[in-house]
Amino acid sequence: MKNFKFLMPMLAFVMAVGMAFANKANVQSPGWVERDGMPYQLENETCTAPSERTCEVIFTDDPNTVHQVYTDSDLLVPKDGGSEIPYILNE
Repeated sequence: MKNFKFLMPMLAFVMAVGMAFANKANVQSPGWVERDGMPYQLENETCTAPSERTCEVIFTDDPNTVHQVYTDSDLLVPKDGGSEIPYILNE
């Protein structure tokens, strides 16, 4: 019982330190677009060209609509690195 009383606070401390490094707050997203009036997070990395042209994508299930890619889920900051032809995605 004496070892148990010593071990429990030590395990709590180790777990607290481990959980401090387990968050995903700064994970970069490949981008966001507006689909059906809602923000939609892209699954694939797009717009890797070294240009200042804004990034645009076309989905294969809706080939007539060009979507502007943004860096945030609020759809405020357009993502750079696009090309003359929009990226085609199968999402």
